[in-house]
Amino acid sequence: MTSSQRNSRRKIRVAVVDDSTFIRKAITRMLQEEADLTVVGSAGSGEELLTHLEEWAPDVVTLDLDMPGMGGLATLDRLTALGPLPVIILSTHSGKGAPLTIEALHRGATDFIDKQRYSLVDFGALRSVLLEKILQVTGHPRGEVAQEPPPTPITQASALEDDRRLGEYDIILLGASTGGPPVLQTILEVVGKSVPVPIVIVQHMPLGFTQAFAERLNAYLPLVVREAYPGEILQADTVYIARAGEHLRIRRREGRLMAEVGLFPKNLTHMPSVDVLFESAARAVGRRAVAALLTGMGSDGAKGLAALKAAGAYTLCQDEASSIVFGMPRAAMSRNAAREVGDPDRIGRRLSQLVTPAPS
Repeated sequence: MTSSQRNSRRKIRVAVVDDSTFIRKAITRMLQEEADLTVVGSAGSGEELLTHLEEWAPDVVTLDLDMPGMGGLATLDRLTALGPLPVIILSTHSGKGAPLTIEALHRGATDFIDKQRYSLVDFGALRSVLLEKILQVTGHPRGEVAQEPPPTPITQASALEDDRRLGEYDIILLGASTGGPPVLQTILEVVGKSVPVPIVIVQHMPLGFTQAFAERLNAYLPLVVREAYPGEILQADTVYIARAGEHLRIRRREGRLMAEVGLFPKNLTHMPSVDVLFESAARAVGRRAVAALLTGMGSDGAKGLAALKAAGAYTLCQDEASSIVFGMPRAAMSRNAAREVGDPDRIGRRLSQLVTPAPS
């Protein structure tokens, strides 16, 4: 983007909500240093935000969940009821912080940041990650965005294409980042209560949050949902969540699929990495895998989805209209890695169709 384009673009309007005066002032100060942003207001409670919401007209809200009065979740519910507005949660992974954050994501929060990962003295790292998330969720990513090919709609013709292989798949693989938790829940609800293959998921999350994410899905779905354990044999009717801070690979041993957990490679942006999961499945499962790459910023999973498609697996991407951030699906589509594109509901139905044996 040129400097003239940046100067002519309307600044992104940010509202900051936190019951800590120190946090509010620190976030306001760090965001005001960015030429593309303006902090239109800060509030110490949900009630104060809602009172000024029309006046401030924010494009994005940063929201603390642990606040007096109506609290963060109730504030989020009020915001989502008013219409689409990106909300970034500032949370902690200790105590009740992680379950509250996961609940907020399922209720409509766009993304979150774990405040405990950053020093209260040096806000440089927090500013960088918060700025990146604000720009992404408001549709203003830094740098040039590659042009993706036109999406391929899911049609009845394409659905008939692989009828001869219905029920011949051994595993479902899902990868997601920003906006992923509610999308994954929708897909799993559509897939149903009886799935004849294991489902393995990488959802980008900081340390301390994936267990709460698995527990939340387990409470709301008829399937068993839990974090994957090293060396376990993967079972049907079970959803395995990759644990934050570790990579998850698929291995085949004596004809059965198993989970392999490790810390390498360490030079990747995300741990767990969707690419690491997908590439391992391309080697271990090949054409008997079904995989979908979902909403998220960046390009993790694009290379792995391309490897799966080259190995003969059935590959899908979430469409742009239903993605909070279209970065990961766009990157995969630029590699021609997806056979089909659709929204979460249609992806869920397609996955269910593919792994269900055709009537004899």
